[in-house]
Amino acid sequence: MAPVRPNVVLKALMDEHGLNARKLADAINSAEEKLFGQPGNATDRHVRRWLSGQVDAPHLHYIAALMKVLRAPADRLGFTIPQSRSRQLATLERGSTLTAGTPDDLLEPDPMLRRQFMIAATGNLLSFAFAPLPSAGRIGMSDVGRIRESIDQLHAVDDAFGGQQLADVAENYVRQIESAMSRCLYGPNVERALYQVLGELHASAGWFAFDSGDQDRAGRNFDAGLRGALLAGDRMLQARIWSYMSRQSWELGRAMETVTIARAALDATRSSRDARLSALLHGRMALGYAAGGEASRTGVALARAEACLDRAGASAPAWLAFVGPGELLGAAAVAHMDLRLPEKAVEQEEQGMALLDPKFQRNRFAKLVHLTECHYAADRPEQAVDSAGQALDLWQAVNCPRWAVRLGRFRDHVADAGLPEADGFVERYDVLTAT
Repeated sequence: MAPVRPNVVLKALMDEHGLNARKLADAINSAEEKLFGQPGNATDRHVRRWLSGQVDAPHLHYIAALMKVLRAPADRLGFTIPQSRSRQLATLERGSTLTAGTPDDLLEPDPMLRRQFMIAATGNLLSFAFAPLPSAGRIGMSDVGRIRESIDQLHAVDDAFGGQQLADVAENYVRQIESAMSRCLYGPNVERALYQVLGELHASAGWFAFDSGDQDRAGRNFDAGLRGALLAGDRMLQARIWSYMSRQSWELGRAMETVTIARAALDATRSSRDARLSALLHGRMALGYAAGGEASRTGVALARAEACLDRAGASAPAWLAFVGPGELLGAAAVAHMDLRLPEKAVEQEEQGMALLDPKFQRNRFAKLVHLTECHYAADRPEQAVDSAGQALDLWQAVNCPRWAVRLGRFRDHVADAGLPEADGFVERYDVLTAT
């Protein structure tokens, strides 16, 4: 075993900046919020372990924050930096001036580099945050509770940044839980709860894969999630997964399957269903009816969705928190686009944008792209270009391939059409998305 050597380089940098372990941890957490949009969770214990040499290769997000706080490049922090992390950190360093005495505003990377680095670091950001599982002994309900907290963190990141690569993180955690189940003891109630969280993780992984455009992977996770829901006897989890599958069916052009799956979810949970889930499922049915050209049934389904949402309470599970007035108006806009009523769709999408909670940045990006399509279909090219420009502003921070592809498709349409009002957007799009 290699000897543990204290990190004297880090200690010297801390002394130079007048920081003790607690102050450095606080500074790291603030720096992570600026870099990644949410505060970090560093503690003075982390810092002491780095100083002692017990940990000589911190997670990527910690190194990035330390670079910002201590104004030093990664290779001058006294750590062992693996080659893979060096490549990721080099992306950030090229966009920054990391020298002593540099003003803070010059330490900020340009948006494109920030986005690339955030994507590269996402797996590290979440893998460390997952609750550790016992290596032996018993698994208890407190362990399950910590797993659920980790799942909520996944959805918080998805709400803010989009879900690409989060499917990898969720599937990895499934493997960790299954490994712990194979070597530990637990009672029947804990077993049921473990199957529940496995189903929830597969459901989340499936949605993240769907949002990234990987439909086969999404389908495999949905099937595995339904198995977990069946073993746990959890009809609400089944309904949740069916709501995802219904949306996927619409995306794949299967109008009647969209309706059938949503109706099955409604029937299975009739006596115990959450009002917010009911609103979501009726909204899914509206999408299916509209795709099939059934305007009257579409209107009925949307009215039922609105009535259900009126009965919903203030709190909601993390995966369902996005369902609000803005989301339902967005679903109505999508339905009216299928019914070839783009002017109505524009009106509803604009109203939905105004009602969307600011924390749902991924949904805002999606709605802006859809609003772009609505304006363009309504023969309003100037408004379409304006909405596309706003979506492009969010593209720098949100990682949602399914909607990014549609924004790229709009870029190609207006470029091929030779619209002079779109020249600036096309040029900016090409610069920002260049690899």
